[in-house]
Amino acid sequence: SDLMLHPEDITGVVLAGGKSSRFGSNKALSRYGESYFLQHIVRKIQPYTKEVVVAGFYPEYQTLGVPVLKDVIPDSGPLGGILTALTYCSTPWILVLTCDMPLISNEIIMQMMAVGRGEAIIGWKRESTPGVFPLLLSKSLLPDIEEAVKEKRFRVKQLFDWGNACLIPIPEELHHLFANINNREEYNRILS
Repeated sequence: SDLMLHPEDITGVVLAGGKSSRFGSNKALSRYGESYFLQHIVRKIQPYTKEVVVAGFYPEYQTLGVPVLKDVIPDSGPLGGILTALTYCSTPWILVLTCDMPLISNEIIMQMMAVGRGEAIIGWKRESTPGVFPLLLSKSLLPDIEEAVKEKRFRVKQLFDWGNACLIPIPEELHHLFANINNREEYNRILS
């Protein structure tokens, strides 16, 4: 259909189960403006979703006031977090962001909600890198993702190899908004 996806159809998911080893402390809890990354991103996507959940369990996350989900299959990385969220959610779609992308804009989210024409996954492509977060994923992918995680095939990129995918090219002027904060240097650059 030509209808835009509706927030009622979408559960927002913030992946925050990582070890942040390159960063030196839990990235998700790093200061950002008046709040911190995780809280900032949760608030950012709330208007576009029926509910927001955090995939990845740290006790500190429980102060956020949203469900914090323990991995269904422990130590299975971002794909495990996606599996956990799909298992939990009651909506036909999930919108998946990582906790280290604080610059994602409303424009980016709305563009994703507008493009879907029956695909099972919608993501972004930067030059030769397909499948850049954020992603919109259909709950119909649950059985395949579950199988992949059980077989320890953890690459998120494989979702785009299964067909039925839409990749939106990232416009030049939006590139900087897709920045991942992996280390202190990148963090300081974003705050400056």
